[in-house]
Amino acid sequence: MLASLRPSRGDSGEALSIAEQIAMQLAEEIVNDRLPPDTRIQEIGVATRFKVSRGPVREALRILETSGLVQILPRRGAVVTKLSPDEVADLFEIRSVLFGLVATRVAQHHSDADLEAFRTRLDRLRGIAARQDDTATADFVEAVQEFGLTMSESAGSERLTSFVTMLFHQTLRYSRLGVSTHERRQDSVMLWEQLVDHIQHGRSEPAESTARSIVRRSRAFAIKLLEAGERQ
Repeated sequence: MLASLRPSRGDSGEALSIAEQIAMQLAEEIVNDRLPPDTRIQEIGVATRFKVSRGPVREALRILETSGLVQILPRRGAVVTKLSPDEVADLFEIRSVLFGLVATRVAQHHSDADLEAFRTRLDRLRGIAARQDDTATADFVEAVQEFGLTMSESAGSERLTSFVTMLFHQTLRYSRLGVSTHERRQDSVMLWEQLVDHIQHGRSEPAESTARSIVRRSRAFAIKLLEAGERQ
């Protein structure tokens, strides 16, 4: 989680600060809906829970604000971000464009080690997509996140990786909606298979188109469910 909130740290082995540890825990709770949208996060309550002063808590909340997971509002403090269907659609569209750029760059420049890493990630996706148990959706989204991060890192731009992963986390709870059925997960795997094949053969334009389709199909299904929920 924190690697996605602050990609520049990567796996450097550097110890996390107290604020980063708090941010990581709160982020996990937000994206897993244990802290639902519009929930107020009180500094005093968090400080008491983690047995720290309010300083590290404020820093943790600023990390979450930068990632788009919370908003810090006048007189309300930190509140878990609540997005409308239009805002969700916009974020997914931006994410699709950036992931398309990732795919283009990786198709043009990749190593055998990159391809091996992609195949490993793809095998994991296939295995999860074959399941229909209660945790299949959450596990699939986690695997997609790892796959996307691996591919983004292969594009050779730390800034691009940062943007892609930040947008992924802003849309994570909605990404779960987008692959919440067995059929949607199977469809997603098919597109990932096509993407890896295009990259392997250096087909940059089809790779870009397929990468954007991965995100857009998830977006379309998520928006459909969100709008249906608003009508109820």
